[in-house]
Amino acid sequence: MFEGEDILPPQPYDAFDLQDHNDSRFNSSVLEGYIVVFGFIYTNCPDYCPTTTADMKWIQSQLSGQERSNVSFVSITVDPWRDGPFGLTEYMEDYNVTWPHLTTSIETLETLSHIEKVWTDFSIGLVLTETNNSTDLGRGHSLYYDIEHSNGVVLVDEMGMQRVRWTHDDWNPAGILNDIRSLLN
Repeated sequence: MFEGEDILPPQPYDAFDLQDHNDSRFNSSVLEGYIVVFGFIYTNCPDYCPTTTADMKWIQSQLSGQERSNVSFVSITVDPWRDGPFGLTEYMEDYNVTWPHLTTSIETLETLSHIEKVWTDFSIGLVLTETNNSTDLGRGHSLYYDIEHSNGVVLVDEMGMQRVRWTHDDWNPAGILNDIRSLLN
């Protein structure tokens, strides 16, 4: 049915509360009734994340006004240790995008568990690799580490069900746009 990888059966995700780029609370209930394009990125990413963000921007620009009123875009960091609200705002300015970019405060394991639950709900795998024996801490983690993560986007229908996954193994922005339009119809 879709050009991307069908998620069968469609999977719900649990409601979540994260921190947005304005350092405000973001509750996923505001997304109810919309087609949602969830991108999973981090601001220090050297390869796929800039492409994901630029292509999400292009896809958004291709939607008609009517389509855009029914589609939301959300980016969620996979690096809350480095990506605080200020860094996410800079990233958004660099790419000239306006949709919410989400992180979490990392002061407690409980707040960190909120974003980890979101990654799990969307089947986002994440591996941190220490690259130096650094004692400097950046938002609760050593400064020198690399991240490998499941990349791409997940498309969610207006009922809150995950329907399509796109990774950079089969990346095609025009195909993603077509899948969004299929969900709209």
